[in-house]
Amino acid sequence: MISDTLTSMDLSIQQLRMLREVAQQGTIAAAAEQLGYTSSAVSQQLSSIEKTTGIAVLERVGRNVFLTDAGRELVGHATVILEQLERAQAALEAVGSKAIGVVRIGVMETIANSVLPEMLTELIEAHPDLDVRTREMDPTEAIDAVRSGELDMAFTVDMPGEVGSEDGRLARRLVAQDAFHVVVKPGDPLDVGVVELDDVEGRRLIASPPSMACGRSVRDACLDAGFEPNYAHQLEDYPTMLRLVGAGAGVGLVPDLGLREVPDNVVVVDLKDRLTRTIEIVWRQSSSDRPAIQAVLAALDTAVANHGLE
Repeated sequence: MISDTLTSMDLSIQQLRMLREVAQQGTIAAAAEQLGYTSSAVSQQLSSIEKTTGIAVLERVGRNVFLTDAGRELVGHATVILEQLERAQAALEAVGSKAIGVVRIGVMETIANSVLPEMLTELIEAHPDLDVRTREMDPTEAIDAVRSGELDMAFTVDMPGEVGSEDGRLARRLVAQDAFHVVVKPGDPLDVGVVELDDVEGRRLIASPPSMACGRSVRDACLDAGFEPNYAHQLEDYPTMLRLVGAGAGVGLVPDLGLREVPDNVVVVDLKDRLTRTIEIVWRQSSSDRPAIQAVLAALDTAVANHGLE
């Protein structure tokens, strides 16, 4: 029945993308936030789908919405259509073998303060017609934004003990293995070259907030070591962390990428059992053939090599 309806209806790409996002996020509000629309705008577009098709695609129960059988069927078609459109865009760009258009990239603080400037310089010089736009986002939110099409690429982080988010629609490339270190003032009891993670137990800790991807994993590593972190200052900006350590405000847990410029009044101490995060860049498989995507990857490889990352 739905196939007969599809032949006579006129649905927009925007409507299909909204419906797919509701299916992925579970609520209209979450889908609207992911796509950058208001909830009412998404709700109106979904209602328009139902008016156009004459078939209910959503079942509303209180504040929750659920896809009907017809809605799930349409989402399946929408996914194929959106992926084919992206492949068509990649094919058109590939004909000219020129990196053009807009590439939207989700970045995190340590990438923005390390390899990003050099990567952008490389792209500006080699591909002046390519419009690269970046947005700082939590890696977990950024990868969802890539799935939805809001972003084209994003830097993500996996930590030991976390279950990787495998998705056949996404391609990924390793950027770096980023090890954490304890950072203290000279003369601190932990200024001994190598320490255990549980040596920071009870100390005033300066680290990423547990609401962020890296912060959650650092907290979990502390819990696995047998203690609850004693957070004194929670922030994601590593240069600021180093300044706070130098001011005597506590001890820090900072990864390699956050240690590009270490002040003279702090000391970096290695952890005996390495705590390492894996940084990757992800993009949709359907856009892999875009010269723009390949240009970003090539520029990133150059920047990573010049920084000597592991």
